Amino acid sequence: MSVVTLLSDFIDGTSMALSEHTDQPSLNDYMTSAAGQLWAGTQQRRLRRNLTRQRRGPGTLFFAPNDKANASVTAYLQSETGSSQEAAWQERMQQQGVEIAPHVGDAHERQVLVKGNQRPLIRQAKAQGFG
Repeated sequence: MSVVTLLSDFIDGTSMALSEHTDQPSLNDYMTSAAGQLWAGTQQRRLRRNLTRQRRGPGTLFFAPNDKANASVTAYLQSETGSSQEAAWQERMQQQGVEIAPHVGDAHERQVLVKGNQRPLIRQAKAQGFG
């Protein structure tokens, strides 16, 4: 069974990934049949935890057509950003037919796609530690 994962980066410096199984054969079919479902789930979970629901920019949707591809998506999401491990998992995802697309939740996120300027992190997200 296929799995769709939505990855979002928020202005407080946190990230959240939410996944669900689907019977849809492609990302396009999923988007036309269940538009906004994962984003609504993300919003609800963050609201319950009193976390910001404002993303820095668009999220990313990953459509894994089978369990093996989903395992690669999971490993990719757990790897360190910019690492050789991340690059290797990204290549493996492509080989396994994982579809990747931006997820736009509001007007500002559409502008980020066009202009490339993400919302800044809030001050607490930039904190480095104490002297």
